[in-house]
Amino acid sequence: SIGLFASSLTDNQVVSFIVGIAIIFVFWLMDKMLLFVHPALAGIVQYISVEFHLSNISRGVIDTRNIIYFGSVIGFFLFLTTRLVESRRWR
Repeated sequence: SIGLFASSLTDNQVVSFIVGIAIIFVFWLMDKMLLFVHPALAGIVQYISVEFHLSNISRGVIDTRNIIYFGSVIGFFLFLTTRLVESRRWR
């Protein structure tokens, strides 16, 4: 869904690929940025991080929080894609 969103941002395939990879990279690096984040926000940043949820799944722990996280990310980016495509249609 992130790649689909990036593809809806631009008509150029190479640019959409780079934008999609950049968005995924930001989600992946959020866990690494915990050292630079205020301790009050560290829990939120860690929960948004993809690596936090993938580490649980890679150990064989399938928790509903992880499923809800990935479903929410997919739904959010599909929603953004739909809104972007609809707004371009009316222009």
